[in-house]
Amino acid sequence: MTTGKDRIPVGLARLIVVAIPVLLIGLISLAGFFGRWWWVLDLATSFRPQFAAALLAGGAVLLLRSWPRLGWVILALGVINLAYVAPLFWGKQDIPAASPTMRVVSFNVQGQNEQYEQVIEFLTEVDADVVFLHEANRLWEEAFSEALAGGRLAYLQHRSRPDHLIFSTLTLTRGPPREVVSHGWAEREARAMEVVVGLGETSVTVLGIHPLAPTNSRRAALRDAQFEFVADWVRMARGPTVVVGDFNATPWSHVFRPLTGAGLRNSQRGFGLAPSFPVDGSFLTRVPIDHLLHSSHLAVSDRWLGPDLGSDHFPLVVDMALVAS
Repeated sequence: MTTGKDRIPVGLARLIVVAIPVLLIGLISLAGFFGRWWWVLDLATSFRPQFAAALLAGGAVLLLRSWPRLGWVILALGVINLAYVAPLFWGKQDIPAASPTMRVVSFNVQGQNEQYEQVIEFLTEVDADVVFLHEANRLWEEAFSEALAGGRLAYLQHRSRPDHLIFSTLTLTRGPPREVVSHGWAEREARAMEVVVGLGETSVTVLGIHPLAPTNSRRAALRDAQFEFVADWVRMARGPTVVVGDFNATPWSHVFRPLTGAGLRNSQRGFGLAPSFPVDGSFLTRVPIDHLLHSSHLAVSDRWLGPDLGSDHFPLVVDMALVAS
């Protein structure tokens, strides 16, 4: 028989309800630092903004309720996560007047999405110089071929999908590119499309990528190998360079470090989180996995997400200026 003396006080019970979940969140956030060795832990890094918010709030509650030791530990874990997120909110670059500019769009259209007309209208409005449409299948290729033939879009279309694949990345360029190279779109290939375009008198090399989604250990290993290709490509690149696409990774994933370590800058810097996936998600589930990284020859003047166009991703639009040839 339980007596009144055996019952846990209501205040203590409420604290336990707070303390256990936030402590678990803190441990998961720390485990994310070991994502290089286990793909499941790397997925945990996707939610660093959510972890930071939950840990800072939970730590404050514990401090106010006279649990100082645990409260300070939880707050410290929150600050660690915040330290990885906060730099995305500052660091906009100065752009000299009269710098040549270009606009790049990256959009995972989602193969089964049939909102062809809405996407065509959106691209007409944004008037980009280079467009990468990921997961474009034959129906998407045909829709754009008709729009281009009818004069509704002023682009050249560069198909990278071999006939034996269901979809790949469809590339559009404003004018004739100086070079186009497909690096393969099968599961075990690089899944990357390289185009060299002119920006003023300078050539800019743009690599559109769509690594595999890390939904299991095999696909995660293939995704990591595809990022190894990208990192090697970046180290070999010369002059203004851009890597853009559906990365299937957030900025806190271990696959990002070799790219930034090779000298690329995340275009999110100064523009915040801009979580692009999933469209029907909320603050608790939406994460930024659509990215553009660039060399120091370029600076970002603007960056935003487009509207819901029937995909599970929002389109990414980035304006860049040439600051060094």
